Amino acid sequence: MIAETAAGVVARPDLWASFIIPAYVLTVGGLVALLAWAYLSMRAAERRAEEMKRR
Repeated sequence: MIAETAAGVVARPDLWASFIIPAYVLTVGGLVALLAWAYLSMRAAERRAEEMKRR
């Protein structure tokens, strides 16, 4: 599992592979959270705008 590159750096692909799924989950989760925040803040701004129109 240990491979040495031409530059003499020891690479452990088995260690790096264990980070792929959590990184993917965090990335997708973060994107979903940002989309939800944008949608909810847009709806709140629309509600405030409608309320200001009525006054």
